Amino acid sequence: MQQEATLKLKNRDISYLEADLACVKAIAQATVNVELFTIPLYMVSLYSIQGMHQINSAGSKLYTGRWWPGSGATPATEKKPLTTNENVFNKVYSVFIEEMLHLQLASNMASTIGVTPIFTSKALQSDDYGWHCYKPSSTQIPHILDFTDWKGKDPDLSKLTVELRAMNEAQVDLFLAIEEKAERGREMLSNPSVKRKNGDVGTKYFEAAPFNWFSSSMGETDLPLFGSIGHMYLCYWDYLEITYSDGSHLLSHLISSPEDNSLQRDQFNNAPPREAKQYPGIQTEIESATKDLNNVKLQLINNINAITDQGEGDDVVKTIIERWVTEPWAVSFQKAQIKKAGMLGTVQSKFQPSKEGLIKDYPGYDDQGNPTMAASGSAQARFDNGGKDHFELFDEVKSLIAKDDYITWDVWHKNNLNKPWKASMLGSDEAPNLPKTTDIAEALNRLGSASEIDNTFTIFSSSAVGTIKGITTSLNKYWADPKSQFPSPAMGGSGDRVSICWAVTGRCPDLVTGIENQQKHQLYHACQGMAIDESSGDDKNACASELAYHSCKGSNDCKTQGGCGFVQSATGGGNCSSSAAAGLKSAPADNLCGSFGGCAVPISASQLYPTQSDENYEMQLYKFGDAPNFHAEKIKWPELVARDMLPPAVVEKNSMPYQPGEAVYDVAWRSYCAAKGLVKAQGSGHNKSIHIPSPPTPSDIRLVLPPST
Repeated sequence: MQQEATLKLKNRDISYLEADLACVKAIAQATVNVELFTIPLYMVSLYSIQGMHQINSAGSKLYTGRWWPGSGATPATEKKPLTTNENVFNKVYSVFIEEMLHLQLASNMASTIGVTPIFTSKALQSDDYGWHCYKPSSTQIPHILDFTDWKGKDPDLSKLTVELRAMNEAQVDLFLAIEEKAERGREMLSNPSVKRKNGDVGTKYFEAAPFNWFSSSMGETDLPLFGSIGHMYLCYWDYLEITYSDGSHLLSHLISSPEDNSLQRDQFNNAPPREAKQYPGIQTEIESATKDLNNVKLQLINNINAITDQGEGDDVVKTIIERWVTEPWAVSFQKAQIKKAGMLGTVQSKFQPSKEGLIKDYPGYDDQGNPTMAASGSAQARFDNGGKDHFELFDEVKSLIAKDDYITWDVWHKNNLNKPWKASMLGSDEAPNLPKTTDIAEALNRLGSASEIDNTFTIFSSSAVGTIKGITTSLNKYWADPKSQFPSPAMGGSGDRVSICWAVTGRCPDLVTGIENQQKHQLYHACQGMAIDESSGDDKNACASELAYHSCKGSNDCKTQGGCGFVQSATGGGNCSSSAAAGLKSAPADNLCGSFGGCAVPISASQLYPTQSDENYEMQLYKFGDAPNFHAEKIKWPELVARDMLPPAVVEKNSMPYQPGEAVYDVAWRSYCAAKGLVKAQGSGHNKSIHIPSPPTPSDIRLVLPPST
């Protein structure tokens, strides 16, 4: 059987070349789609788990004593073992992060063979960035299977839908099915005959590669359903092994000019400010410049091995090696796979995250900014669970969620119908410059009230869709342009946006309904009352348009949309950081163009500026001209400064000063007022000062949004 399968792939007629190139590239994109598909799905259920979290970082007392709605990864100690909710969160969080690793590996594989991966594929998303793959009526895992073809044995998945839900039994059954092995799919799926586009008749699932009916004009949405993730990777590999009647290899055609399209990206081992490799046993970037086919194959199969060993299609690499056992790359691979005695866990040790690396990259701090003896929750969740594959972890989760003390936000809200939020749940008021816990609790209750909840749900759902759109569109650029930057804080920001929807409304955020694109030649504003373009008609208290909601430098679309406390240089360059930007900073609500000025629109009322490593606390200001171009012109901060507002040393600065610990909204308001010409000098002589109009009272949305992390 194995010999028969390989014979079809050797000495193949060269007339199939263009179609084969199209097909293997379509499969490469399909692997990206499948890995991406799991991430919002797992994330939405992950943040349905009821809980609170703190925001702690080195040397920071900005948020001392304060707690925020939404669960987070939690470290366990001898004095404080994990609760059931914390245990479930940590396990699913570990899987969630590894799916991001899988997405990166699949994307680098695609790039190696000349495919620029797309993260907004129509196989998953609609034109307005809604995720149609999660429609409540959907029964398909994209590219893989349709649950209506399940034979109905225990467990009966034939009625299972692929949708966004709380972390309940039905959802864990879905996750187990996603992580199921190929042999289970072959046993449990009906496999009827289907007609292909060229009239050929084949099977609905598990069709063997190559697909002779596939044409050069087809793409990933034309591929057959594979039946399992493992079989998808098997077909991928079989295409890479094709040789033609003219003696050429398909892979040699794919990597003939790797310098033109083989961009490799890494956020786990080599990306600054990483201090250590998180997965030292995984070569996260593929070196294909040598055009050595055996070397490239060895790197590709190791990526597939890492992905499948951690949880998706565990048996596929064994099948691939059995099929190609005599190939030089396969011999090298087998020699490298000899397992060391005493290896812990079902995942090979080399594919497990490094405990030392994670602790270095994610050290633990208390709410006073002091280092803790324990690792951070995000580090511990990953190294504690990294030895188990995804199927095993979800199987453990299924047992945990059956416990009486397990609770999700939807159930919590049903149990707390009338004004469930109390100030005491949010901690203390000891940190300066933050809204009072009573104000935040009252805002949470107002937004979740019967009269407001529908509108709140729509706003927070749109916010989540827009934030994820910002990530996926940024990733499109990230793998296409070596100068593009990874939208790091947006990953945390997307979790915050999903989490706050669950916490405030008790409802699963709607990611299916899309969001419109921002209109050209319109100047959107960053936050409440900061409309620089008066033609927008916004009143003083209006908040930012939902179309402008975003949570990361790189994902904001245009000028004047900068928000949070991640400062950037006014000249650009560098990645988002809480304290790393050098020189003049880009002002929130008055930023020059897209990717400047910070992030997180609208601005949380609790967002504070951290201490800057270069001790430069000055921001460049701009005045914007009329529509449609809104030409930006540098302006100076008024030379007369109120002594009770700012230190005397900054009296004659060309740039606008700000202070560590100052509320980002207050800084944004000053920059907005300067851009609008609302800052006025008053008095004379030693009594000279300036007048800045009072800002509006914080909206409920701004009060409940957590600060960006």
